[in-house]
Amino acid sequence: MSAGNIAGMYELVAAFGLLADVILDDPLLALANAVVWLDPLWEWSEDDVSEEGDGVGIALSVTRSAFPDIYAGAVERIRSDSSYGELDDFISGEISKRGIPLDNLEFLGYGIPLNACGIELSDPEVYAVHPDLLPLVELFGIHPEQEHYHVEIPQAAYAAGRVIADSLVKQSDKGLQQVGWALAWLFSCSGNSLVDFTDESLAEMQPLTWEADEVAFAIDLVAEADEVMTDVNAGLELLGSRPDVLTALSTNVKRVYKVIAKQKGKDRECDVRLEWPPPGTGCDGAAIADSELLQLRRDAA
Repeated sequence: MSAGNIAGMYELVAAFGLLADVILDDPLLALANAVVWLDPLWEWSEDDVSEEGDGVGIALSVTRSAFPDIYAGAVERIRSDSSYGELDDFISGEISKRGIPLDNLEFLGYGIPLNACGIELSDPEVYAVHPDLLPLVELFGIHPEQEHYHVEIPQAAYAAGRVIADSLVKQSDKGLQQVGWALAWLFSCSGNSLVDFTDESLAEMQPLTWEADEVAFAIDLVAEADEVMTDVNAGLELLGSRPDVLTALSTNVKRVYKVIAKQKGKDRECDVRLEWPPPGTGCDGAAIADSELLQLRRDAA
């Protein structure tokens, strides 16, 4: 390299140093420099991100608006030359800690990822995965058979399941409440979409966006679904150790089915008297009567 080229390089470096000093001496320019350093997407638009199309670009755009602290941590790691895998682990892990399940950055561009817990009673695979459900569903006249591609569900099953679940969750006994949530999950009537929907039915819904209000809603929805499913599992376990509750269930299902049969498909409301074991008892003790208003609809199934 010639002496002239070397001198030119020194002049270029000196010019950069001079510009840097000028920027730092001017408060407004210093602030602009800090903004660009700390917030590299300060002038990006959604179109810029979609055109970029990479996982990190979308992740930075999402976290910048929805999770500013995660965005700051991601920018810091980019400045430190972190790999894509390290950024993926950091951003996915931090978002998951906030209550939204995120396996990797690839899912960010499709809206807020949510996992459904619901089941379809007519699907025989359900009973292969949950054989513990068989004694319960048989009370409702549901009899899955091996090597069949479809399970027949009695027309009144969902209406009866809804009424009985509603009665149980109102009981003072925690165990009976948990059995009620198990039935609410079984018959898709818990009121929580993640508990009531299957992955297939959830996929047909418009996904939630990364807007602040929908992020907050998703976090609450996931937290509630987790609580419900904890009670569902506890309720199913309790049924295996409380034959008195299973017997009461059998009696009440027959009672509700009899009422439904008398209505002959008419839209009508009527009282049905359900009886449950008293709180804190096993097989002994008088049952507690619980009068429920049963609303019968032709589309209840």
